[in-house]
Amino acid sequence: MASEHDIAGDVGRQDTPRPVLRGVKHQLVNLWMDSLYLVVEYPSADVFETWAAGVTDLGGAKLYEGVPYEGYILRRGAHGYKLSVWDDDARLYVTDRVNDNLRGTKHEDEGMGVMLQLGPKWLRLWGEPFAEKALRENVLGQLMLFGIREPGQYPIRINRLDIALDVMGLDVASFSLDEWQRQWVGYAKPRTFHLSQRSGDLSGITIGSRKGNVSFTVYDKDAESRRDGDSRFWRSVWGVGEDEDIVVTRFEWSFRPYQAGFPGMRYLSEYTFEGFLGLLNYATERWGRLCIPGADANHKSRWALAPLWAELRAFIEEWSIHYEDTLRPHYDLKPDMKPAYLNSVAGWLAGLQARVGIETGTNGPASLAQALSFLYGEGHTFEAINRKAAEKWEVFSRWGGDRDG
Repeated sequence: MASEHDIAGDVGRQDTPRPVLRGVKHQLVNLWMDSLYLVVEYPSADVFETWAAGVTDLGGAKLYEGVPYEGYILRRGAHGYKLSVWDDDARLYVTDRVNDNLRGTKHEDEGMGVMLQLGPKWLRLWGEPFAEKALRENVLGQLMLFGIREPGQYPIRINRLDIALDVMGLDVASFSLDEWQRQWVGYAKPRTFHLSQRSGDLSGITIGSRKGNVSFTVYDKDAESRRDGDSRFWRSVWGVGEDEDIVVTRFEWSFRPYQAGFPGMRYLSEYTFEGFLGLLNYATERWGRLCIPGADANHKSRWALAPLWAELRAFIEEWSIHYEDTLRPHYDLKPDMKPAYLNSVAGWLAGLQARVGIETGTNGPASLAQALSFLYGEGHTFEAINRKAAEKWEVFSRWGGDRDG
């Protein structure tokens, strides 16, 4: 979740995953795995060496924007890995700090292997939480695409698994900070409240730490999707048009199954849909919940569920019963053409026209054609610009286009 400031009706469609209505306002429009981080205990550095051949400098600035290579995009590493390989929002993190290279040293058997990060777009297309066999096969297929031969022979740890539940018609700005502070009952306490810098309204809540076994966030998902440039995708998930005026609140639980030792969920080979539901039920029934304060403050575990939390539990129960009926909708994966980006482009062009006018001594700003001609004369030829455009198009095209689930 991208925080802005830290302080301490039936509008869906029939092919969205199990729309469930409560009254006339609140509608469940998404309940799915949102992120999956898998560590493959791969011992060799050959995969790292293969991809590292595509860059001349692992610390170079080009890796920030992305370097097209062999049909994929190379970027800087993260999570302790030196390099990452992107295929849409499936990302492989690689390093040469692996067991084969550490043999005979004091760090023997401390190799990092490779890490596969799968985002919401990949998981929507290939990662149905209720189809465990298909999920495992698709993960292995993705690893093979990244160059790992016979990935199924290596243990694959589930390091992190995020579950998102989106409710349309529910506005996080309407939540009471006081109620969440006083009425939250669980193993972790509300950690951070996020306020919108523009309006001052509540825009999110964080409970627990991302480094812990379980953490929880609540935030305005529609606002975040517009900031991140993936509003088209999420609106296709929710089943609403690009111009519809909506509000969507996301409830997101992040689990660390391997670290926590959750039974039957530490390795991908153990994953089941029952285990997926078990995590969600544990988080919403035992780890933490919003309640109505009772007379006995010393026995908060006996407090009744607050109406909001009772509604979330009803959504989960209804969705889990009918999961076999889930239909995958048509997803729009093209990057957003955000107004802020267009405003920036227009501003740069206007600035160039003004500067060229001053530089050439005209009585006003140069025309756009004169500005482009000046740019050409300074060595930024149309051929050079087209080459850069082709490189950027190759990067963006990895994310573009429509796909049917």
